[in-house]
Amino acid sequence: MPLTDSKKTAPWLLPVILAGMTLLTSGLLMIGNELTAPQIAAQQQAKKLASLQRLIPAEWHDNDLLTDAVAINEPDLLGHRQAKLMYIGTIAGKVTARAIPVVARNGYSGDIELLVGVRADGQITAVEIISHKETPGLGDLIERRKSDWLEQFPETSLDDPLPQQWAVKKDQGAFDQITAATITPRAVVAAIKRVLLYHQHIATEPIPTGAQNNE
Repeated sequence: MPLTDSKKTAPWLLPVILAGMTLLTSGLLMIGNELTAPQIAAQQQAKKLASLQRLIPAEWHDNDLLTDAVAINEPDLLGHRQAKLMYIGTIAGKVTARAIPVVARNGYSGDIELLVGVRADGQITAVEIISHKETPGLGDLIERRKSDWLEQFPETSLDDPLPQQWAVKKDQGAFDQITAATITPRAVVAAIKRVLLYHQHIATEPIPTGAQNNE
């Protein structure tokens, strides 16, 4: 028996239902984002502070590191000009250390973002890997939680080892590479050297003003 018109689905009904479901899903996602955004922001802030505390330990500053951040063009020999935040540690207004951002753009799988802690005398305090896309089990061994590879940098400077020795041992340098993953550590060592050269250039300059960021 053929269906009567009253039993047929109105042609406009399905699009209306789909539109309603889309709006409902979007609304739920927005509410979820609103509820979780403060928690995510707090976690990111805590992670950033933990990194900064390794780069500029408490005994090296009496200021608020997160507040005293200055926008700079991170050191880059490839000509990129990307503004990033440099964090400055001071005691009684005198610079004691800086956490300087740098990007290694010749990693195996893409950019590697770092923060390098450098004391006023040019010695490295610590190095933190902020983000990367390196191969799990190989290039990602640059991460502190996966190996102690980063521990070879504290207390080094452009005086020890000398600038020409700032390379991995495979390139006749002073630093260990990672077995089967030379490209990644090579990129990181080169980036850290750029930071030290940059620090050497700005070490005698006054603290920049007018560019502080309270992020």
